[in-house]
This record gives sequence, structure tokens and C-alpha cells, in this order.
Amino acid sequence: MKAFTVVYNTDRYMVKPLNGHSPRFRVNVNGQEVIFEHDLDGHIRAEANKVASMSLLHAIADKIEENAGM
Repeated sequence: MKAFTVVYNTDRYMVKPLNGHSPRFRVNVNGQEVIFEHDLDGHIRAEANKVASMSLLHAIADKIEENAGM
């Protein structure tokens, strides 16, 4: 899988798959790397951190699911 960009509220976030093919993704949010991966329900979610609001992280995760075809 290749890197791709998601757009949320006119902001762009570069999504990079870890190890090139993993179902885990790395996204630069507010200058810090955030790891997104599947939760227990099978949806993409961000690791818990204080980088951004949870609503922003959930929105990015939803966009990753849409763009990655998951």
C-alpha cells in the first residue's frame, strides 16, 4: 500500500502505512506522529495521546478507512 493524503476541514494529512504493507498507519498531526490501527471492533482508531482532540483523530481515522478501502 502506498502513502496517501486525507483532507479534513481543508487541512491535509499525509497517511503512511507502517512497513509499507501493515494495517497500521502513521500520520503527522500538529507536528507529532500519531499511529492509527484497528481497534477491537475492526475500525481504524488513533493511539491515545494529547496531540489533538479526539474528534479530529476520529475524523482522520474515518477518512483513512474510506481511502484505504477498509
